[in-house]
Amino acid sequence: MADSSAPTRVMMAVNESSLKGYPHPSISCRSAFDWMLSKLVRSNTDGFHLLFLHVQVPDEDGFDDMDSIYASPTDFQSMKQRDRIRGIHLLEYFVNECHRLGIKCEAWTKQGDPKEVICHEVKRVQPDLLVVGSRGLGPFQRVFVGTVSEFCVKHAECPVITIKRKANEAPQDPIDD
Repeated sequence: MADSSAPTRVMMAVNESSLKGYPHPSISCRSAFDWMLSKLVRSNTDGFHLLFLHVQVPDEDGFDDMDSIYASPTDFQSMKQRDRIRGIHLLEYFVNECHRLGIKCEAWTKQGDPKEVICHEVKRVQPDLLVVGSRGLGPFQRVFVGTVSEFCVKHAECPVITIKRKANEAPQDPIDD
């Protein structure tokens, strides 16, 4: 039997803004975070333990859109370190806000396909709930872009809440976030 006094463990998948880049959170994950604070946590800060996961998608060649580059092993190591630091700066936004509000939290980064990694981490960490932001793409856009949130709803081994970004926060191109 589960301990009813234990805090509710809520995992939230976070990503960077496609418009502003690191260290800015995307519109949809910021909206999901704000929703989670106002609708779930409210004033019960001791009743929750928030878990933030950022999945970094490895660049296919590791060179961020450069045509070619001469690289030594040291260059590759510094690129990996730079990516890790960028992910940590993104997570810092959420961790700082939780500490300001007095909410226990943890944060970590992983590399890979976000939908697969999120579901794997849910299985490993076993949160009570997964919260993911959603851009609210239409059916046509979903065919070409695909959505992490839909995959998680179908495959994560815990309840999943998807939070769409607010209509007034949507950029001109809905794929942007």
